[in-house]
Amino acid sequence: MQNTSPSPLPNNDCVQSFIIVPLDVIEVYRALKHLDPAKSAGPDKLEPLFLKLAVDFIAEPLTHIFNLTFSNNEIPNIWKSAYVLPLLKGGDPTVLNNYRPISKLCVLAKVLEKCVSDQLKDFLDVNNILSQHQSGFRKRHSTITATLKVVNDIIESLDCKKYCAAVFIDLSKAFDTVDHVTFVDRLLKIGLSRQAVDWFSNYLSVRTQCVQFAGSSSSSLPVSKGVPQGSILGPLLFSIYVNNLCDSITNAACHFYADDTIIYCSSPSVADTFHFLQSALDVLQSQLTKLKLVLNTDKTKLMFFSNGKALPKVLPKLLTSHGTEIERVNSYKYLGFIIDENLSFKLHIEKLVSKLKIKLGFFFRNKSCFSWQARKRLFTATFLPLLDYGDLLFINAPDQYLKKLDTVYHCALRFLTGCGNRVHHCTLYATAKCPSLSVRRLSHWLFFVYKCLIGLVPSYLCVYMSTNKCSYGLRSRDVLQMLVPRARTELGKKAFQYAAPYAWNTVQKQLKLPELVTLGEFKGILKDREDSSLGQCNCL
Repeated sequence: MQNTSPSPLPNNDCVQSFIIVPLDVIEVYRALKHLDPAKSAGPDKLEPLFLKLAVDFIAEPLTHIFNLTFSNNEIPNIWKSAYVLPLLKGGDPTVLNNYRPISKLCVLAKVLEKCVSDQLKDFLDVNNILSQHQSGFRKRHSTITATLKVVNDIIESLDCKKYCAAVFIDLSKAFDTVDHVTFVDRLLKIGLSRQAVDWFSNYLSVRTQCVQFAGSSSSSLPVSKGVPQGSILGPLLFSIYVNNLCDSITNAACHFYADDTIIYCSSPSVADTFHFLQSALDVLQSQLTKLKLVLNTDKTKLMFFSNGKALPKVLPKLLTSHGTEIERVNSYKYLGFIIDENLSFKLHIEKLVSKLKIKLGFFFRNKSCFSWQARKRLFTATFLPLLDYGDLLFINAPDQYLKKLDTVYHCALRFLTGCGNRVHHCTLYATAKCPSLSVRRLSHWLFFVYKCLIGLVPSYLCVYMSTNKCSYGLRSRDVLQMLVPRARTELGKKAFQYAAPYAWNTVQKQLKLPELVTLGEFKGILKDREDSSLGQCNCL
């Protein structure tokens, strides 16, 4: 696995300089209309609901004020203040580390940030500045695409009869430790104009925060480093800050999602695998030191994948630059998905089933209080999104794990329809007008594959989609198919690079599409397939 990220610090002669363009009223109007009215006010005491209702009257004067910040490179100090609310994660409430700080920012500041963020994202995309392995807070990227890429690479290595090891990096208070001087230098190197850099410098300077807890507030204290937590610009600025973190790494691959980083490598030899990973970790820590970021050794974990190959009784140790051994684990929660050393997703599915059962318990305890419309809304708004999220990753999980999801799904359908326990699940599907989970997952999978075909996902997944025109017979029209790479093992068939084109070619035996259609049209085709499955029972 080689690190093939493009240079994050391109030659300024090749990059058009970024200048913050004055906003027009329409941009500010749209940003105000997208405010969440349920959110509370920040230090400016302005409620999002009030601003949204008054948008016709305040959009124009706000546009003038926002543009003044660009011409003067000065943002009002009140917009750079924050309330910090400590949220107990669990454990002893007297231990400060058991709290997660939640920041409440000024609403108008977030509107301004949204407008600037849109301009900065366009500049980064057009000039291809961000590493192709950075998936955090980018258009067409998500935690799902990032995890699909990492899992695909690991499976590909195991399918080639190699050992694979990964280290999941955790940084101590990453967003809070960004050095402003180093960051300003980064902005200049990627092609921001002096005017834009001065604006961002002012944005980061003279920031203050106070703690609110149990109705009381502390005095405000200055914030001398870091990017604002809870802000719109913060994650994007952090991505720029760490953009070249793994550029010097060889014989290993990296992937980022903001401050979530994974390094993984493979080799036919266990010793070489650990040697490559140790070298990569050493380089990473050197870069972290330069950026004044700190590796959290307690939460940084090592995982080893072998796909049944014999392992030495004693595996080599992976050490930090201070000589601390990185703990080896059998599973790790990466970007919300529990990855285990066998890539079975057993633990993830079990955790998901547990969450769904809690929801079902609430549903049935209060069933008598809900009308049919309320039950339908609860099912579609709170149950299905949790059930569907990330199902692309475990679509090929062993049947014994997927059946656990079927059980809770059927239970939810009984809550929705009022059918008894003796009603067959195929009847449930027809009554509720909801397809089986296997059909539902396949639709999600094919929809995602189609987005790959038309370039609506990151390039690191699109590269696996290679189309090929073929014919089903002399009298048959040409149909659009994809080339399927060779898979040596059953695990290899679960890799995205194999499973995606294989699934597409399989469904094309029925669809026989000669060319690409619009995404909306293809979604309609999948909906028709789901509807046609409702009257079928394939249980016998």
